[in-house]
Amino acid sequence: MRRVLPPDYLTPIKVDGRIAVCEGASEGVGLGHPIEYICLDLEAPNVCKYCGLRYVQVHHH
Repeated sequence: MRRVLPPDYLTPIKVDGRIAVCEGASEGVGLGHPIEYICLDLEAPNVCKYCGLRYVQVHHH
């Protein structure tokens, strides 16, 4: 049985734009999941509903 970590344990992936695209496949392993477009307008990281990866927007000032 695979053990899945809660999303809080994952380091958020930093994204330059307002939208992150998650396919779920990591380093070419596995088939992934349907493409999920994630809006990053909020300050807090947003989570992919399929795989739990977290994304956060990098704000350049």
